[in-house]
Amino acid sequence: MNKAVLLPNIVGFPSESMRRYATELAGALRALQPGGWTFDEITCEPEGGVAAAFGGGSFGEKMAGRHARFVKYPRLIRSVSDASVFHILDHSHAGLAMAVPPGRAILTCHDIIPLLAARGLISMPHPMLTRLTYPLRIRWMNRCRKVITISESTKKTLVEVAGIPAEKIEVVLYGCNPAFGPGTEDPGLSPADERREVLVRYGIPAGARVILHVATATRYKNTPAILQALKILKENPVPGGEVWLLRVGADFFEDESALVARLGIGDRIRHAGRIFDDRMMAECYRAADVFVFPSLWEGFGWPVLEAMACGTPVVVSNVASLPEVAGEAGVFVPPHDHAALAEALRSLLSDPRELALRSELSLAQAQRFSWEKCARGTLAVYEQVAGELKSPPDARTR
Repeated sequence: MNKAVLLPNIVGFPSESMRRYATELAGALRALQPGGWTFDEITCEPEGGVAAAFGGGSFGEKMAGRHARFVKYPRLIRSVSDASVFHILDHSHAGLAMAVPPGRAILTCHDIIPLLAARGLISMPHPMLTRLTYPLRIRWMNRCRKVITISESTKKTLVEVAGIPAEKIEVVLYGCNPAFGPGTEDPGLSPADERREVLVRYGIPAGARVILHVATATRYKNTPAILQALKILKENPVPGGEVWLLRVGADFFEDESALVARLGIGDRIRHAGRIFDDRMMAECYRAADVFVFPSLWEGFGWPVLEAMACGTPVVVSNVASLPEVAGEAGVFVPPHDHAALAEALRSLLSDPRELALRSELSLAQAQRFSWEKCARGTLAVYEQVAGELKSPPDARTR
């Protein structure tokens, strides 16, 4: 019997996307019920006693988190002696590879955006600490037997920028939760009624044309391009109604808020804040006329997949993984060309037949992704590593 131990990203990185990946993958692996495999997880939380030892408060909590991440978590991993493979679910915890027995570590790398920024390949600010620590993280990744990436694009950047051997990397695409779909949750509620409820919820006029953006507190989401495009669409209206932006997720950065004021578009923006309920998020996707995602870079671009699964047309950047994820359904623009972004939005919003076609293409493209496929691809990596460990040394892939 083989045993895979999953190591979720839980210490010091409260990332909703990483939490979802860990939860969905673990559930999908168990749902496969593969013969000859069991699955376990090692979780780790900071200890209050450690925080108290450093005087409590925010400093004590920070030190307790680092103790859990660099001392307690590795200790828990070393206490497991019967695992065939250990799967580090986020490259932010790549250092855990040092606690895993040689040849048994698998790591999922979701992106290397900080490294790309540090090397000037993406025009966004980056902490100096990134330039200093990322080479060490890459070294830890190289220590793993296999690295899983969530797109061909991320594999390509790992090979070209980080120097990870291509033969060490396997691509396993994300899945999409069934909560994201074209139909309303309530069978008695029509799509038009659902849209009306969403617009009322966020104070958007009933006749508005709605573009939706989902953002995290990171610069590579390229919010200024959306704001500049919105300014163009406000000054040159599209047929059928005023264009409004519904933003879900992080607040604007201070300079972005200043840009909103300078462009005079604050009256066309509604901010829903962070939405952690899949049902409510799906309602936002379905209520939007178009989903816009002009990121400077993405390892995958999960919101694009969720929007397509809801049947919402997508306008996205023509870089990194986004063409791979959106496929034939996407309308692509250069990330630094806000005029092209505005024109792409105008073209879609002005053509009901094109919107309907893009909606159909989006639904078809989203069908390519599922958590079952993700689990089967991940299990195949587990089986390869476990098989190599059981083979004679001269037959192993090094």
